[in-house]
Amino acid sequence: MKASKPRAGGAPTTELRERIRREATRLIAQRGFGAISVNDVAQAVGISKQALLYHYPSREALHEAIVSSIVERSNQHLLLLLGAFSGHGEERLTLAMGQLREFFDAEPDAARVILREVLDGDPTQVSRLHRSMEPWLRLVVDALRQGQREGRVRPELDPEAAVAHVGTLLLTSFALRKVGSWPEADDAEWRDRWLSEVVLIIQRYLFTEPGPERPKAGRPASRRQTK
Repeated sequence: MKASKPRAGGAPTTELRERIRREATRLIAQRGFGAISVNDVAQAVGISKQALLYHYPSREALHEAIVSSIVERSNQHLLLLLGAFSGHGEERLTLAMGQLREFFDAEPDAARVILREVLDGDPTQVSRLHRSMEPWLRLVVDALRQGQREGRVRPELDPEAAVAHVGTLLLTSFALRKVGSWPEADDAEWRDRWLSEVVLIIQRYLFTEPGPERPKAGRPASRRQTK
């Protein structure tokens, strides 16, 4: 049965499509794709199932659109991230973290969706994510090898394995940062502290001589004074 067009006077098509995409992304982040239905998404958006199917003709088409959007938007930010690789190793790490943070602030559910896709193991979507990330991962591997030749990156490091470890740390850090915070810290403060520590861990792991100052995760981190 062909889905009917939305009623006149409704939200503009592009706006409604974006609302559908965002709500579906949020639900997948919470439950995983296998646990949501078209009806679930339609109810979250506040439209009928038929209206949703007019924009996305099947559950699988909606899934494809969500992964495609994450890939497209992440690639746009990764292009900007390349500009962060103009300074020294420590500076590049801080600038790169700022770009990642900007992306995941704009797409707050993207990290959890990617993590769920990898864990769920849908061959089509996992393959698509791998293909989209491979060129960028190779660039980082090349940067680490260059750093080893220059003596800035630990010589015993396996660059490819290191990139896999760092990528996993970053993905899980952004995916899980909403899970909870330190009891005496508000959410914004804890996020700054959490991400600042991630930068420090990566810096100590990769580089032979970490900078003398604690790196910041894209913007200054704040800590409450304890008495």
